[in-house]
Amino acid sequence: MKKQASQPGALFELWYADGVRFDLLPSVRSAWRRRGERLALPTPGKNVRVGVVGAVRYPTGDFRFAHQPKSVTTALFLAVLETLVKRAKRTGRRIVLVLDNGGCFTSRASTAAIEAAVPYVRVFWLPRYTSETLNWVEGFWEELKSTYFSRMLTADRDAFYDEAVLLLRRVRRRGRLPIWANTPERN
Repeated sequence: MKKQASQPGALFELWYADGVRFDLLPSVRSAWRRRGERLALPTPGKNVRVGVVGAVRYPTGDFRFAHQPKSVTTALFLAVLETLVKRAKRTGRRIVLVLDNGGCFTSRASTAAIEAAVPYVRVFWLPRYTSETLNWVEGFWEELKSTYFSRMLTADRDAFYDEAVLLLRRVRRRGRLPIWANTPERN
């Protein structure tokens, strides 16, 4: 499917979607420090969370997302699905959307919306309990978490939500994900 989607005259676009939650309180993935020294990261107290559902197009890296405070919900997925349906209508090419079996994708409302979108968007379901490497957008979430969210994105608790969304909008405005998305080992 990736090979067909990469062809210049492809009749469809291949998109990968997934949900993720970003937290204000840092989750340090790895960090350099002198032996014996502790890594101290100041925290502003109570955690703030941002729920995001995002979709990325293979191989171009075009990115669409929806967000809300706290958690990932069906409403976020429905917003992204609506965006993809509009895109398919505008471009005249159908969209194949790769999804895992997350709750926001398999709810009754999501199932009904997916069925209604069928002429424009078709879902390719990943098998249950598959490796995260099969969903191309997972690498992007991992990169954001380890690069931006493993340290403080902002020191002001009240500004975290806005800063997280601003970061995602910057990626969106560029029209594509960072360059790692096109490396051979990610294809």
